[in-house]
Amino acid sequence: MKKTTSLFALFALALTALYGCTDSCNDVAHPDNKLAEIQKTVGNFKKGKTTHYVHSNGFEFDLTVAQDSIYTKKLRDFCVDGVEENRSVILSSTYPIINVEINFYGSEYTTPMMVRNSETSFYVELEERHILDEDDIATLDTITFNGVTYDSVLVVKNDDKSRLYFSKKKGILKLEISDDEYFPIKEGGDNE
Repeated sequence: MKKTTSLFALFALALTALYGCTDSCNDVAHPDNKLAEIQKTVGNFKKGKTTHYVHSNGFEFDLTVAQDSIYTKKLRDFCVDGVEENRSVILSSTYPIINVEINFYGSEYTTPMMVRNSETSFYVELEERHILDEDDIATLDTITFNGVTYDSVLVVKNDDKSRLYFSKKKGILKLEISDDEYFPIKEGGDNE
């Protein structure tokens, strides 16, 4: 008898919790946050592709695309039932041990990209019409690294004054981690 009473009380409590909620949602949002085409193709990242860099200490190294994947995440919450498409790119080197993670997030209105490594991170809007903070981001017509000139380069400054030089065609051209640590691209390096 005690078990039956306990089960009945538990059942009554569950029904109260389930149907006793007074919050209701009259307008369910159905976001379809797909990646923009530029987010899918920017940087010429292909799994296994290697890009050569020169460290500020003088040694040369390669960053290899270890991962480039696009995945869809379901958005399920109160009054939200939709999907979000994301892209994740991981660049890594064996020596020095450097990992750079680049994430692209699907959005209806913007084209966000987040670039980060263990030292710093950068938030970038890939389309100029979405750039909000012009003090921390600029577009250079041209810039030259190790004898090669690149066009339309985004320069993104971090709060700690680190800088990212990024080309929509080539990807990371230079990463300045601090005043005395940086690595620019070197085309025609050992592994290109």
